[in-house]
Amino acid sequence: MDFVVYCDESRHEHASGNRFMAIGGLWVPRDTKYILSVELRRLLAANGLRGEAKWSKTSLKRLDAYKKLVDFFIDHNELQFRAIVVEHGKVDAERYHGGDRELGFYKFYYKMLEKWIEEGNQYLILLDFKMNKGADRYTTLRTFLERRARGKAWITDLTVVDSRQSVLAQLADVLTGAVAASWCGLSAGTAKEKLAQHLAKRGGRASLRVPDFSPARSKLNIFKIQL
Repeated sequence: MDFVVYCDESRHEHASGNRFMAIGGLWVPRDTKYILSVELRRLLAANGLRGEAKWSKTSLKRLDAYKKLVDFFIDHNELQFRAIVVEHGKVDAERYHGGDRELGFYKFYYKMLEKWIEEGNQYLILLDFKMNKGADRYTTLRTFLERRARGKAWITDLTVVDSRQSVLAQLADVLTGAVAASWCGLSAGTAKEKLAQHLAKRGGRASLRVPDFSPARSKLNIFKIQL
């Protein structure tokens, strides 16, 4: 089976208030990508979201529209989402990443992706553009994923996507942002807190802060890396 994986990250800068980061991937069967994109674009337009949909744009005015975006993800069984949560303060860059936090970041990207690389499948992996210090980050990530696949699965490409042009990449942004913000803490009664609660409830979870014990494929998998 062919998949397109739309990836995003949130709270990845270790700044004040960002105790955790999340790296997420929206897994889309390739043969449904076009029709899902058309349906989602129509949904966004019908609900007044004519610009780029992003977690950071969540507001009380847009809350109902963003809830429908979440509902779109839940109601389409073919869509699956996986996020890993990393606690910034426990990342030992000196010991494990040669003092290079960016290298560590892409190792965590690998951990998010590799558990769902399955035998017999092909994967087109699309990352949100990030200005890297290391010019070879994307090619190195692809190389290690191909080693993980060991010729039993195929990475057809690993490249960047312009989220302004892809509504499915925008959906990945909203889902990843909801997970990261939930772990970092959301103020009660805010639009973002209400949207995160909506995603948790529709996904059959008490909270987005409750991690799964297994990285196995599921509709909404949230896995906290133990460092």
